[in-house]
Amino acid sequence: MDKSNSSADKISLYKFVLSFFKIGLTAYGMAILQQLKALIIGKKWLSRKEVDEGIAMVQLYPGPIMYNLGTYCSYRLKGFWGSLLASFSFLLPSYLLILSLSWLYFTYGTIEWVKPLFMAIEAMVVGIVLHVLLDFGKRYINNAKAATIAGIAFLLLLFHINALIIILTAVILEIFLNIFIKDKKTDLEVSKEVQTKTLSGKFSHRLIGIIATGIIFITFFAIGLFDHSKNGELLFSMFKVGSVAFGSGFTIMPLLQQEAVLSHHWLTMQQFTDGIAFGQLTPGPFLITATFIGYKVSGIWGSIIATFGMFFPSFFYTLVVTEIYDKIKKFKWIQRAIKGVMSAFTGMLAWVLLSLSHVSLTAPKFFIWAVISFILVRYFKLNILWIFLIGIIIALGTYLL
Repeated sequence: MDKSNSSADKISLYKFVLSFFKIGLTAYGMAILQQLKALIIGKKWLSRKEVDEGIAMVQLYPGPIMYNLGTYCSYRLKGFWGSLLASFSFLLPSYLLILSLSWLYFTYGTIEWVKPLFMAIEAMVVGIVLHVLLDFGKRYINNAKAATIAGIAFLLLLFHINALIIILTAVILEIFLNIFIKDKKTDLEVSKEVQTKTLSGKFSHRLIGIIATGIIFITFFAIGLFDHSKNGELLFSMFKVGSVAFGSGFTIMPLLQQEAVLSHHWLTMQQFTDGIAFGQLTPGPFLITATFIGYKVSGIWGSIIATFGMFFPSFFYTLVVTEIYDKIKKFKWIQRAIKGVMSAFTGMLAWVLLSLSHVSLTAPKFFIWAVISFILVRYFKLNILWIFLIGIIIALGTYLL
């Protein structure tokens, strides 16, 4: 029997959208995952199972994973308009921040204080990602089969194998290994885990929204074919990256470099590197670096065009895939596939932690940053907003002194 999202229905659209604005204002990189889970699960808007299903689902199509997950959750809870407003609000803080940094950078040159802040933030993210990894490991790496899939995903990512190939490999392994290694839970118990909450709003209303979004998607493609102006090329360039790139910001970044530095020569390699640092320094999705590129190409209008082109394909894909997934998730083989994806995601998260540690923990003081943030979020349950705010103030104060 279907159930409505009663706890989410009680909150006004304004407060709902404001919640996503706060996440966009306070969460960095993979720490966004912790913030989303704390909000959505903590307020009982969706169950942990539904959020985890979303994490598995958003890895099956292109786009930045954390942005896709936020869109998925908001679409389930508030329908098309709710997801549109929540997605916009989620991106708005980081867009405005990196727009300001872009103006400073291209007006006055390299900003020296970015590096110490960047290193402190990265160290704190390491501690928070470790907390998230332990939670996922406890929940999903509970037998030899899951551990095997996680280990293979980790090794494949270590050798820079495409994220989509890793996910597909995990799904095949989960289904194949299940023939020989049975889970403790029976198929009946697995099927009972499928959530019965319906998507928010009438299907006809959601369908109209999807069709309208699809028309814009096709229009973007047409612009790329026929509009060879500077802004037309900028829109199509970011649209191509957002439409075809799988994985996190780190795996998508080489494609962005190809477009911005090598193909169009909009940025020098040094400028591109500084743009990546700004993307790390500002909260929200890592790929907000597109705003920096757009500003360099065509000012404020360029920043809007580039940001829209980068994230719009993900928004469209998420609406379509969520509708399809909601119809097929009751099948047992889908649930098996999700188990495989979540095992692989845990292994991939371990690789992200290793990569971040290698880059960020370059001195004893950064180990201290990481350990303190881990303790505060895991054992003291301190909101990530305060962790980052305190860390940024201390790092900036230390630099000025």
